[in-house]
Amino acid sequence: MFFVVSRRLFHLLLILIILTITLAFSFKPTYPQGINNGFLFPSYVNKYQYEIGRIDFDGNNAFSDSELESLISSKQTDRGYPHKILLYYDVEMKYPQIHRYIPPLLIESLDDALKTMVNEVHFFEQIKVENDVITLSDFYNQNGYHDAEVSYTFEPDYTKQMNVLTFHIKEHSVYKIKDLNYIGLDSLPPELESNFKSLCRIKSGNEFNENKIYAEVRAIQYMLLDNGYFYSNFDMPLVLKDSVASLDSIIVVFRTGIRQRISDIEYIDSLCGQKPVVKEMKDRQLDFAPGDWYSISKLNRSNNNLLSLGTFDIVSIDTSSVFTPKTDSTLPVAIYTQYRKQQDWGAGGYINRTVIDNFTNIGLEGTYSDRNIGGIAQNINLFARGGLQDISRILKSEPQVQAGINFAQPLLWVIDKARFGAAGQLTYSLSKINTDLLLSDFSLASRLPIRFLDQTFIQFGSIDFLLQRQVPLNFSDAYNNALQSSQTSEDSVKAIASYKLYESLNRYCNEHGFPSPSAVIFGGSLIGDKRNDIFNPSSGYYFNFSLDLTIPKVGIAQFIRPQMSYYLFTRLSPMAVFALKARGGYTYWYDQNNSYVPLERQFFAGGANSVRGWPSRRLRYPQPQASNFPQNTYEFFMDFTGSAVILEGSFEVRFRMLRPHNMNDTYADIISNIGFTFFLDWGNTFNSYLDYSYPYKWYEYITGLAIAGGAGIGYNTPVGPFRIDLALPLYDPSAETNKTIFRREDIMKDLKFNIGLGYSF
Repeated sequence: MFFVVSRRLFHLLLILIILTITLAFSFKPTYPQGINNGFLFPSYVNKYQYEIGRIDFDGNNAFSDSELESLISSKQTDRGYPHKILLYYDVEMKYPQIHRYIPPLLIESLDDALKTMVNEVHFFEQIKVENDVITLSDFYNQNGYHDAEVSYTFEPDYTKQMNVLTFHIKEHSVYKIKDLNYIGLDSLPPELESNFKSLCRIKSGNEFNENKIYAEVRAIQYMLLDNGYFYSNFDMPLVLKDSVASLDSIIVVFRTGIRQRISDIEYIDSLCGQKPVVKEMKDRQLDFAPGDWYSISKLNRSNNNLLSLGTFDIVSIDTSSVFTPKTDSTLPVAIYTQYRKQQDWGAGGYINRTVIDNFTNIGLEGTYSDRNIGGIAQNINLFARGGLQDISRILKSEPQVQAGINFAQPLLWVIDKARFGAAGQLTYSLSKINTDLLLSDFSLASRLPIRFLDQTFIQFGSIDFLLQRQVPLNFSDAYNNALQSSQTSEDSVKAIASYKLYESLNRYCNEHGFPSPSAVIFGGSLIGDKRNDIFNPSSGYYFNFSLDLTIPKVGIAQFIRPQMSYYLFTRLSPMAVFALKARGGYTYWYDQNNSYVPLERQFFAGGANSVRGWPSRRLRYPQPQASNFPQNTYEFFMDFTGSAVILEGSFEVRFRMLRPHNMNDTYADIISNIGFTFFLDWGNTFNSYLDYSYPYKWYEYITGLAIAGGAGIGYNTPVGPFRIDLALPLYDPSAETNKTIFRREDIMKDLKFNIGLGYSF
C-alpha cells in the first residue's frame, strides 16, 4: 500500500513540475486531423456528445447578450487554466506513439483529476435548447415584442475548433398600450377612490411591459386587502392585440366581494413550559381592534410587534372561525403564539463593537437573562465581563472589567402610530487608561425607545438620560510621574495641559463625594435604517442623528454634542457592492477651565473603523509632535485626550467571492465567505481638548482632512467579516513637507495594519 501511494504522489509531483514550467495557459487542445470530417467537434470528455464552446445571439437589439444569456439554461464550456493544462497533457499522452511510454498510473491520475473538473464542461441538449427558445420567446412577448421570432443553430466553428450555439432573433416592432381597463372597481367607496387612482400609473402610449402591468395590478389588490376586501381577487389580464397598429388593449377583471370588518380576536398560546404574557400586553401590540376594517398591513405590523417583545419564537395571525363564526361581512381573527425559552445562563468569550467610540473589544463574560419579568414581557439581563478595549491597537489595548444590569420594557404607550418603550442600565466599570491611571465609572442610563412607521425615512428614535459618576483613581501618582518625566519647562506645560480634563474631574470628585454625579446628560437620537442586511448590506441606507447635552451647573460635565452619520449601499454586480460613509460631529464646551467632557463623548479618528492610514485615536489636526512632549505624556495625550470636532468619510468597494461549482461543499463554502475590500478614507479631528481654542481658519476644516487608501481581506462570519486591512496615508495635512504620497521616499514604512470585526461601517 505504501509503495502504491508513493508512486501516485511521485506522478502527481511530476505533473506539478511540468505545469509549473509550461507556458500553455491559453492553449486549446488540437483535434487530431480527420476527427471532424465536416461535422460537429466531439467532446474529449465523451466522444458521443458535443460541447457548447460558445453561445451567440444574433438579431437582438433591445436586449444585451448578457441579459439574454442569464435567462437560458444552456451554458457554454468554460475551462479554467488548470483544466486546460491537464487536458492538454491528457490528450498528448494518449497519442499511440507516446502512450506506450507513459506509466498507466500517471494517465489514471490525470483522468481522475479531470473528473473533478467536469462541472466546467457543458454539452448540447436538444430539449434544453428548445426550452430556451420558448423562454426567450416568452421574455420578448412579456416585454411587448409579441411578434418576435426565435430559432437556433448549432454549428462548428472551424477557425476556433469549437461548436457554437446561436440563437437567431427577429424582434419586429414593440407593442404599445392603447388602454388599460379595470372592471369591477366602480363601486369603491369615495375614500378609496383616490387611492385607486394614485396607483394607476400605466398610461396610454407606454410600451407594453408585463412586469409593470402585474406590479400595478398587485398594488391595487394589496390596497383592497388593506381596506376590508378580504375576499378580493382578480383574473389574469386579458390582452387584445392590434397587429396592424402594434397596440394592446388590456382588461383586468376584479371581484372585490363584500367589505369585511374584524368581529373578534382570540389567542392560542403554546407556552412550552414558559410564563405567559398577560393578554393586556399582547393586545397593546395590535394595530387593529374589533370593529376595524380588515387590513393585511395592520396584521403584518401586529405580527412584527408581538415578535419584537422577545418572548415568542413564532407568531401567526390569521382569520379563523374556531371560536366565533364568520358572517357575510365580519371576520374573527386568531393569533397563534409559540413561546421561546425565557431564562438563559451563559458564559464564554465575546467580541463586540461599542456604539459611541466605535472600538472593537474582546474578552470573557457571564450573563443571565429573563425575557418575561412580571408577565408583561419585561426583560432583565445581568452581566459581568472582563477584556480588552480597542483590539485594533493590538499591544496597546486597554484592560477593562465591567458588571451591570439591563432592564427593558418593550412598550409603555402609543401616541398616534409611534410606539414608546423604556430601557435602563446600571453599570460599574474599571478601566486602565494609562500605565498609572485607572478610571472608575458608575452610571445609570435610561432610554425611551420610539418606533415610527416603516415607510418613513426615520423609523426609530429614542430619548436618553444618563446619570454618571466617573472618578480617576491614582490621579496624583499619574500626574506627578508625568511632571517628573518632564525635562524642560515646556515639557511641564504640556504635561499639565494633557492632564487638564482629568485634573478638573479629580478636583470635583474630591470636593463632591458619592453619590454626586460627574455628569447628567440628556439626549436623543433619530435613526433611519433601510439596509437589506445589518452585517453585510448590499443596498439601502443608514442614518443616525444624535444629540447630547448637559444641565448647566449640575455635575462637572458641561457641553452640547450633536453628531450625524449617513451610510449608503448599492450593488454594482452580483459580487461587488459600493458603500459610502459621511460623518460629522461638534462639541460646544462650556467653562473650559473648570469642566469636563467624558472620555467616551470625545472624538477620536484613525484606526480600523475610521481613517485607516493612521493608528487608532492618533489622527488630529494639527498633529502634535512627539518631540514636544515627555514620552509618557505624549502617549497619554494621544490616546486619552480627544477632540471637539470630527469630520470623516469613506468610499469602499466590497467584493465577495462567488461560490465555485466545481469543488466539494466544504471548500466552496470557505471560498464563498472570503471577501476583498478597496477603500479611500478621509477625515480628521479638530479642536483638541489640549488646545480647544486653536485659531482655525474656515478652509482648514477642508485642507486639514487626511486621506488614506488601501485594501483588505476578510472572512465572513454571522456578525460580519473578520477582516485585515492594509492602508497607506495618501495625504497628510500636518506634514511640514511631502504631504502627498508622491513626494515621499520609502512610502511602505507608513503602511498601517488594521484588524476589525464587521465592515468599517
